[in-house]
Amino acid sequence: MDRSSGEVTLLLLTAVVVLGISRTSLPRVNPVVIEGVHTNLALLVVPFAVIHVVTAIIDPFARLGLLDAVVPFVSAYRPWWLGLGVVSAYLYIAVVVSSWPARRLRRSAWLWIHRSMYVAWGAALIHSLATGSDARNTIFLLLDLVAVVGVLVSFLAWRVAEGMASRPQLWTGLATIAVIAALGLGVWVVNGPLQPGWAAASGTPPELQRSR
Repeated sequence: MDRSSGEVTLLLLTAVVVLGISRTSLPRVNPVVIEGVHTNLALLVVPFAVIHVVTAIIDPFARLGLLDAVVPFVSAYRPWWLGLGVVSAYLYIAVVVSSWPARRLRRSAWLWIHRSMYVAWGAALIHSLATGSDARNTIFLLLDLVAVVGVLVSFLAWRVAEGMASRPQLWTGLATIAVIAALGLGVWVVNGPLQPGWAAASGTPPELQRSR
């Protein structure tokens, strides 16, 4: 339940990001429908995220407490990678609160808060790849790959393509950064979470390593 609800949360978050990127570039689709799907998927993330947090605390293996779930980077269990999940949650809460049921801020401020979804999604992805006793599970790795490809392709195909007409240098640079980041993520996964000894390197307490 812990791991599966976390993966569903990541996939829903990915769908929200992809729709957010592409919704202005789909003129043949009713924009009200796209906006409704985007909003409802964003809200659906919340219950799955709550299930993920609650089951992580209930699960006796990692011995997580409420403090670990609300304060980033304080956990004795893989503190940095678990903390990224907490940071992602706070960023996501900020986006939802400022956007639903109605936009509460000036558009310029709202846009910058909304753009933090990229950071929230990236932090959730790394959290998924680096945390958990089954980080090398083939199914979860394939789902994470689908998430990366989905966001990268939609960003390049729609957001970058739109921006190139007005500011080609800026968007060429952003596209290059996105591709390099995706490749760098792949190199890190191969040399980190997929390697033997990742449990110790990621900050798993020694007594938990012995208990497996």
